[in-house]
Amino acid sequence: MKLNRLAATTLLIPLFGTLQLQAQEWNPPRTEYGRPDLQGVWTNKTLTPLNRPTEFAELQALTLEQAQRLEAAHQDYLDAEFADSDPDRGAGFGAQAGDDGDTNDGYNEFWKDLGTQIQRINGELRSSIIIDPPDGRIPYAGDPRARFRRDPSLPGRSDGPEGRPLAERCLLSFGSHSGPPMLPVMYNNNYQFVQTEDYIVIVAEMVHDARIIRLDTGSDLPTAMNKWMGDSIGRWEGDTLVVETKDFHPQQGFMGSSSDLQVTERFQRVSDSSILYSFTVEEPSTFSQPFTGELLFNARGSEEAMYEYACHEGNYALPGILAGARQLEVLQEQE
Repeated sequence: MKLNRLAATTLLIPLFGTLQLQAQEWNPPRTEYGRPDLQGVWTNKTLTPLNRPTEFAELQALTLEQAQRLEAAHQDYLDAEFADSDPDRGAGFGAQAGDDGDTNDGYNEFWKDLGTQIQRINGELRSSIIIDPPDGRIPYAGDPRARFRRDPSLPGRSDGPEGRPLAERCLLSFGSHSGPPMLPVMYNNNYQFVQTEDYIVIVAEMVHDARIIRLDTGSDLPTAMNKWMGDSIGRWEGDTLVVETKDFHPQQGFMGSSSDLQVTERFQRVSDSSILYSFTVEEPSTFSQPFTGELLFNARGSEEAMYEYACHEGNYALPGILAGARQLEVLQEQE
C-alpha cells in the first residue's frame, strides 16, 4: 500500500508544469461583488516543518527522493504507533518492564493530525514553511532562550489562573494556530472562512478563535482595545487579499515577540481546492530581520464540517497545579 502511494506521487510530479500553466488561465470563483471567494473550510496540516532542518541548509526545494524518504519514514512511524500492543508486556515504564512506548505519551497518534505529505508549492517540494531568509529558519535577535524569560511583574506561574499560559486557560489556541501567522499544530488544523464585502472572518478550530478582518479601512482601533490576534485590516490587490495586523494584546506574543509585532499576510485562491497563504513577520527586538513563510490551505469536503472544540471538559491539570501550589505554601509556612 505504501509503495502504491509513493508510485502515485512519482506519477504526479511531472504534471506540475502542466498544472502551473492551467493555474495561470484559471479564474477563481467570485462573490456577488466580484472578489475571489475564499469561503469554506480549509486545513493547513502538512509534514513540512516551520523551520528547515539544518541538514538541508539553503535547499528550499527537496528532490522527489528526499520527499519520499521523509513521507515514508513518517508512515513507518505511524504504522508502528498504530500496531497492536503486546498483551504479554510487563507493567511500568522502560524496556526492562516490557514497555512498548505507548504508556509515557500525553497523546497517542489517534488524536493527532499532523499531515502525511510534504507540501508542494509552485512545483517545489518544500523543505520548510519559512522561505526567507535563505536558510529557512527563524532569525532570532540574540539568544532565542531569552523569549522564555518571564516578566517578574507578571503573576507567578501558580499564583492563580492568570499566571498560566493562554492556551492552558483555553483563551487562545497554542502554537500560533489562530495566528497571525496561522500555522499548523499537533491537531485541529482547520479553519472556516466567512466573507462579506466589508469583512472576512476566519474561525480557527482550536478554541474556536474568530479573527475579524476589516476591509479597506484606514482607521485603527484604540490601543485600549487591543484584541487577541491583533487588529487586522485587509485590502484587495487584484485577486490577492493582503492583511496587515498589529496592536496585539500585550499578553500575546509570537515566538516571544513584543507588542511591536507586525504580520503581513497574503491569501490567493490558486485552485478550486487550495489557497496559497504567505506571511511576513517583523519585530526587530526579537527577530534580526523580517522573515517570510508560505503554506497551502487545502479545502475540506462539504461533509467535513468543523466541530466545537471542547477545551476544558475533563481537564483536571489546571486545578491540580493551583491546588498543589497552595499545599506547598502551607508546608512552607509550617517549616
